[in-house]
Amino acid sequence: MSQVECITKKREFKHLTETERKIIERYYRTLSISAIAEILGRDKSTVSREIKRASVIEYKVNPYQSKDPNYPTSIEKKVYYAKEGEETYKKNRERCGRKSKIGKCKDLILFVISKVKSKEKWSIDSAIGYAKVNNIFPEQNISTRTFYIWIDKGLEGINNFDLLRKIGRKPRNKSKSKERKRIYGRSIEERPISVKERVEFGHWEGDLIIGKDNKSYLFSLVERKTRIGLLFKISSKESKNIVEIIDRLKAEYGDNFSKIFKTITFDNGSEFADSIGMEKDNMTSVYYAHPYSSYERGSNENWNGLVRRFLPKGSSFEELSEEDINKILNYINTMPRKLLGYRTAMDLWEEEINAIYSA
Repeated sequence: MSQVECITKKREFKHLTETERKIIERYYRTLSISAIAEILGRDKSTVSREIKRASVIEYKVNPYQSKDPNYPTSIEKKVYYAKEGEETYKKNRERCGRKSKIGKCKDLILFVISKVKSKEKWSIDSAIGYAKVNNIFPEQNISTRTFYIWIDKGLEGINNFDLLRKIGRKPRNKSKSKERKRIYGRSIEERPISVKERVEFGHWEGDLIIGKDNKSYLFSLVERKTRIGLLFKISSKESKNIVEIIDRLKAEYGDNFSKIFKTITFDNGSEFADSIGMEKDNMTSVYYAHPYSSYERGSNENWNGLVRRFLPKGSSFEELSEEDINKILNYINTMPRKLLGYRTAMDLWEEEINAIYSA
C-alpha cells in the first residue's frame, strides 16, 4: 500500500480546549473516562491526566447512619471543574519553555551598554567580566557570546556600530628569512627565559606607530607582565629620539630604573638602531626580534591596536597634545582585560611599583 493510500489515522498533538474541558466536567459525574475520551476523540490517558490535574475533593454528609463509632460521618467525592482546569493550563503554559535572560539581567545589560557607549569604550567582554569578578550583580549572569547574539537580534540600546572593531590576524609568513640584514645588538634568542614566561616584572616591548603620510610618530612601550603601556610623541624616526625618551625615563625613575626597565625588545627598524645609546650606564638590556616576526612582540602589537581605536590608520599625530595622549593612556591602562583576570594594567603596575619603592 502506497503512502498516499495509507488509511492509518495521523496523530495530532493538540492541547485540550476550554470547550473540551466543559464537556469533561459535564460527563465526568455520569460516564467513565473511556466514554468521555471517545466523545472527545481523544486518548483516554489525555482525559485522565486532565481530570487528575484539575480535580478537587469535596466532602458531603453521609446520609446513612450507624451506631458503629468508626462509621464515617462524611463522604469524599472527586469532582472535576473546567474553570480550574483552564486556569491550571494557562499557568503551566506561562512557565513552560526556556525563558530569556534579558528580563532577569536588566541591570547587568544596562551596565554593559553604559560602559561600551561611554567615553571609557570598554569591550563587551571587559564589562561582563569586570561585573562578574567584582560580583556587582550576583544574581545576574550573561556570557559574552550570548550578549553578541542579542545584539545581532536587535537588543535595544546598542548595535554593531557601537562595538569595537574585531581583530584580524594575518597568518605568519614562514617563507621569509629570519636572518637579520642589519645587526643592531643582541638577538631575542639571547633574552632570558624568564622574559618569555612573563613571571618577572620589568621586561618591555617597544614599537613605533606611524601617522598620516609618514610625517608624525608615536613611540610605545608595553610591559609584558602587567601590560601597562607608555606612549610618547616624537618628531622623527631618528634613533636619537628614542634614546632621549629612555634618558627621560632614567631621570624620572632614578636608581629604580634598572628594576623597572630590565629589558626592552624592539623590532629591526632603524629608529631602534642605537642600542649602545639606550644601554649606556648599563641600566637596561636591549634585544631585537627576528625580521617579519611581529608575534614575538605580541603584547606591544596588541596594545598598539588599542591605540588605533582612537587614532585609526591614516590619522595625523601632528596636532596631538599631551592631554590627548594621557586620555588614551588612561583608557587603555584602566580597562579591565580578560588576560589579566578582568583587572586593569594600572592596578598591577601600582602593585609592582609599590613593591619596588618599599623594598
